[in-house]
Amino acid sequence: MMGNKKQDLDSLAEKYNSKEFMYIEYPHKSFWSEEFGEEGLKGALKKLSDEQKGVPLTLYVHFPYCEQPCFFCTCHFEITKDHNKAKNYLASFSKEVNLYRKFFDENSIDPNFVEVHLGGGSPTFLKEEEFDYLVDIINPIAKINNLEEFAIEIDPRAVDEDKMRYYHKKGINRISFGLQDFDINVQKAVNRVQSSELVRRLIAPENRNLFKNGVSFDIICGLPNQTEKSVKATFEEIITLSPDRICFNYLDYAPKFASHQKIMTDGRNGRPTELPNIKERKRLFQQGLEILTSNGYLRAGYEHFTKVEDAIGKALKERKMHWNALGATPGRSIDVIGLGPHSATTLGNTYSQNIYGVEPHKVLVDKGRFPVFRGHNLNSDDLIRREVIRQLRNFSSVNYIGIEEDYKIKFSEYFNKEIGALRKFADEGILNASENKIELTEIGKEFSLHVCSIFDKYKNNY
Repeated sequence: MMGNKKQDLDSLAEKYNSKEFMYIEYPHKSFWSEEFGEEGLKGALKKLSDEQKGVPLTLYVHFPYCEQPCFFCTCHFEITKDHNKAKNYLASFSKEVNLYRKFFDENSIDPNFVEVHLGGGSPTFLKEEEFDYLVDIINPIAKINNLEEFAIEIDPRAVDEDKMRYYHKKGINRISFGLQDFDINVQKAVNRVQSSELVRRLIAPENRNLFKNGVSFDIICGLPNQTEKSVKATFEEIITLSPDRICFNYLDYAPKFASHQKIMTDGRNGRPTELPNIKERKRLFQQGLEILTSNGYLRAGYEHFTKVEDAIGKALKERKMHWNALGATPGRSIDVIGLGPHSATTLGNTYSQNIYGVEPHKVLVDKGRFPVFRGHNLNSDDLIRREVIRQLRNFSSVNYIGIEEDYKIKFSEYFNKEIGALRKFADEGILNASENKIELTEIGKEFSLHVCSIFDKYKNNY
């Protein structure tokens, strides 16, 4: 390793300051085709009756509404306090589910859903009677009582202890809190004020023990007003709250796509402020990283951390852990069917994504059409590269021999250009490359997406 770690990190951060894909999927959605269409999705679904029969599935349900905007957010949401909109959306959502039910019946498909994940937006927006309706819509295709996991993303400002117990009664067994930071100056800057004491009450032992699959926290690095001191205080508080998993991800600042993010910096939310620069962000991340790892958490991929005894910790050890748009998972199911506007589906060698927006989604399902926007059929090269990227991103290493055995290639020949391009990373202490393995160093894990991008044929036009 090169000299002083902080100096090394600073110089590498300045050099590798480009914004890389998160590699939720490979190839990235920007390379998917709108020609894929409804028929492409139907073709993927039909495989569930033959070659993919019985494959474990996750159902992702996107609920698009929030009561107020969080200025950091890049999710697809609409702001409202009108619950009539929620009821109308659930009616459209029900029609989309019925499209799947009809298609499954017509093609003799018995989908094997083992997980359901509720996200958004904020599914905690829903009142109990509305949530009852949502579960009633889902249950016919994903039997709630048979699931291994039923998870919900929680805005702690929208629930109380009774609501937590209610979720348990409806079958929820894993909860994920969107927290972002506990510092009040940061919270005010991003329009999400919530105290650690509120979270502490919500996960007091009598409630926490109801959720056997655990408690997760989402924290963001690079928010306005964050300092090494404030991040240290936030993570020391997180340690006392002892979540099973933490996603500590960098802020995705994309104001062209999410214009409301400008409020964090242009003064409309008080005095103007600046976001931490690339060197500051890396130092903030290191602050959180050091506290988590010194308190027994394992680093699981690029931005996730887990207790050793959690399902993710066990899956990480066995190299079965998976990562997708829903976060790190134990790998119970790799394939995901996404319902609701903008949600994405992964089925075998196929990707698809639903259309953006509540109203466009409603228009299509009212016509009896699957609301597909774009998709992609992976070829053999896509599959090989996806696996290499997955291993680097999830496990910080890739073994040539396993890839060669699974895909019948000679790694060093197939990736001759890429191996040559990796030499600069080896020279800079980002990775170690041997005859049969690429392994990221500790400092190199901060640049794993840059290493992954070397294997991206679409981006590099190899």
